[in-house]
Amino acid sequence: MEVYTTEEQQVEAIKKWWHDNKWSIIGGVVIGIAALWGGRLWLDNQRSYGEAASAAYQVMMERMEGGAVEESSQVGAQILGQFADTPYAALASLAMAKIKADGGDLVAAKSHLRWALDNTEQPAVQHEARLRLARILLSEGNGTEALTLLNGVAAGSFEAAYEEVKGDIHAASGNIDLARTAFRHALDLLEPAAPARQLLQMKLDDLGEAS
Repeated sequence: MEVYTTEEQQVEAIKKWWHDNKWSIIGGVVIGIAALWGGRLWLDNQRSYGEAASAAYQVMMERMEGGAVEESSQVGAQILGQFADTPYAALASLAMAKIKADGGDLVAAKSHLRWALDNTEQPAVQHEARLRLARILLSEGNGTEALTLLNGVAAGSFEAAYEEVKGDIHAASGNIDLARTAFRHALDLLEPAAPARQLLQMKLDDLGEAS
């Protein structure tokens, strides 16, 4: 390292250093400012993007509740097309599945449910999509596929619903003992005042007493 013995030498050294390095320093400052500004714009855009997806989903729900099925489907298609990478897309896909199932188009309903199942990280949405898909498969006589879909899943707070659908599958397949066990397990998991208990008890009673 050079040692400068006079003030004039120090000033000249600083001038020379600035001359040699000024553009790289200026460039670094400009890049840093641009990065900060760009990050802020990105955050603002992400916020606006999410708000637009949320607003579209709210419109879809309002249309559904008002019975405007066709308009609701159009908004749902818009959400899936423009906001597929937001959480609202999976919710819209669940709603689209209901619209299609109510209209008798089970193929489209299953497609929407599988999309929701594969494209969300929200466990509640995954469970709801899986349960609805299993019910459709059962209605089509594909009990084995439906059961495979449900088995081995960590159902958490949805366990009672899983057991109920499993019971329906076993009952439809003639496996009455397994159906009875599933319905009883579901009942044990539910709170005493849970609305679902009455239907579950009816299903269990319909199976008769164990021999």
